[in-house]
Amino acid sequence: MTVPTRKSHERAGKRSVSLAQSLINEVEERTGRTGFSSVVAEALEEWLAAQKLREVVTADREEFGPVSAEALEQAEREW
Repeated sequence: MTVPTRKSHERAGKRSVSLAQSLINEVEERTGRTGFSSVVAEALEEWLAAQKLREVVTADREEFGPVSAEALEQAEREW
């Protein structure tokens, strides 16, 4: 899944987060120390996109109700 990232010229902010050392080590093995922030930023962008999608689905279900069995079957046939 490719998620558009925020503009590279946007000013960066700093936050202190606690992560499992094994996770840090594994990410740094793949990216080096200088790539860590971009991996975290990409993960957060993907998380935000998923959260927004859940909000849209929830709003749709509240407005229109659940998807009917017939509609699901039709979608599966056409997929």
